[in-house]
Amino acid sequence: MAIDMTIDDTISTPTGEFTRFIPKRNENRVEEKYDFFISLNRTIIYKRNNQSSEQFNFLLTNQYTLESFKKILNGEAFEIFMQKHICNGFELEKDGSYKSNYIQGYRLDLLQSYTISDEVLQTISKQCEILINALEIADVQNKLFGDWALHNLIFSFENKCIINVDLEGFLTYNPLPDWANLEVIKTWINSLN
Repeated sequence: MAIDMTIDDTISTPTGEFTRFIPKRNENRVEEKYDFFISLNRTIIYKRNNQSSEQFNFLLTNQYTLESFKKILNGEAFEIFMQKHICNGFELEKDGSYKSNYIQGYRLDLLQSYTISDEVLQTISKQCEILINALEIADVQNKLFGDWALHNLIFSFENKCIINVDLEGFLTYNPLPDWANLEVIKTWINSLN
């Protein structure tokens, strides 16, 4: 079973109290630009920039980039057909820290570690097809960007669809690098079936 952990390290923000949250580590992830905190009622994630990436921090010194990030967080940067596949963020701070709603669900890179009914697995498989279709349309329109690696994708229990929770990836993977282009993304997603 995939295990996320909370640690007794509490911080206060204008939105409330948050405790340190450590998602199960993905071995393919190069670096963590953010430290994660979760609200005490487990409904909001606070991603606090840990200042570990000089390149990312430099990117955020540009006012245009911060404005673009605001549009990413509120969904304005995406076509309507893509918006349901991308979480919304809020309370963007000057250093790139932000909050988003906590998505209860299955992380796609960890599907093998959960006990999932055949019915839910079929739903996830269908949602993978729907996501790939949306990504293909965005690609044809030259509007596909973001980090679509499996560890950023969650099958939402509430919305019954797959949601990308890596909002900062829409800044750093714009345009998509060749090693994470549409064909590669499709290979990752299709590997689940």
